[in-house]
Amino acid sequence: MKNKLSLGFIVAVIGAMPLAAKAQSNSLGDKGPATVEEQQRAVHKPHVSRKQRLLFRKANVKHTAQYEFYKRIEKAAKEKQRILKKMATPQYADFSYFGHKHRPKKHLPFQMRYCKECGIRH
Repeated sequence: MKNKLSLGFIVAVIGAMPLAAKAQSNSLGDKGPATVEEQQRAVHKPHVSRKQRLLFRKANVKHTAQYEFYKRIEKAAKEKQRILKKMATPQYADFSYFGHKHRPKKHLPFQMRYCKECGIRH
């Protein structure tokens, strides 16, 4: 009985081997050979000669008068934006300035003077 079982097992394994080992005949996957050849042709880059490279080279415009002009204009516009941003902040946000550009000094009572700008003694 054991002999028949092992013989039947071996026959079954040998019979199932071609079904389990069946694979595709090529390594191209699901694509046919025509598609792969077309892709390989599409990848090929044409040779660019030295003369062609010189013709297609970008012009060096960094040191022309027009470039300098636009560079200067952009710098001035950036500076103006910076000044406008600075001017947008309130000058008299701190009440201790009393409308002065710089905070007035605190003097002793007998040294205080009348201020023409804000009308206060300080």
